[in-house]
Amino acid sequence: MLRVFIFDDSKSQWNEEEHGLLSHDICVFLDEEKEMIYLWSGSKSTKKRYKKGYKQLKELTSNFPELNLQFILVRKNFPAEIQKKLESMLESAKREEGSTLIFSRFTTIRVFFIFLLGVIILPTISLLNLSTSLFWPISNLNHEVNSNTFKLWINISKILMLITIFLFLINLIIGITEMESHVIIFSFGGLAICVGIFFYLNFDIFLFIFQDGSTLTNFLILKSDLLFFILIFTLSVLIFEIPNIYKLISFLKTYRKYIF
Repeated sequence: MLRVFIFDDSKSQWNEEEHGLLSHDICVFLDEEKEMIYLWSGSKSTKKRYKKGYKQLKELTSNFPELNLQFILVRKNFPAEIQKKLESMLESAKREEGSTLIFSRFTTIRVFFIFLLGVIILPTISLLNLSTSLFWPISNLNHEVNSNTFKLWINISKILMLITIFLFLINLIIGITEMESHVIIFSFGGLAICVGIFFYLNFDIFLFIFQDGSTLTNFLILKSDLLFFILIFTLSVLIFEIPNIYKLISFLKTYRKYIF
């Protein structure tokens, strides 16, 4: 049985992989029948990663105490079965030479995908939360809400914005690390807008001019003011949501097999 393991630089460990290889990768082909292990290094892998992976080979081989493994370092002319497997797994990596693939690590591909979903979903939830205000009791064109409900309403969106800011910051770091211009631009733009939204929401009760009849525990907000507030929030979110949704679609088309 032929098994393939790719070195995870971030965790300093070998992980079994079946889907594909990137040209930045270092991998080993383990032939259990012939009790042989072959080390392959991608054209864009670094010497530092190679040495780090080589040092961890003993840990990998220790998982197979029943095998008397013989280690072979081959740069080309692999046995036919291994060569076929290698070419199959490199099929996607060949597109990388045409600049289709930019991300160099499985870890950053998967982390970025998860966080990209987060920066799309969380602001949408925040918008839905703020939109619930349209269902507050209304009288004489004024929405009525008690102070506790108002604070909870605002605080939920502030917390969601804080989490989104954190996710954008991580994505920005990933973009800089992988030198992916779209990720850097979209993440920086989203980060700046979310910081602005967060500070805007911090105006709290001063976001609105409460109408006559309001008390310390019961607020009356003009319907048009509430609609204007939600409109401003929606437009602000759409400015960064649309580019990130576009990025999500293109990212899935390119890296789908490395995510799932």
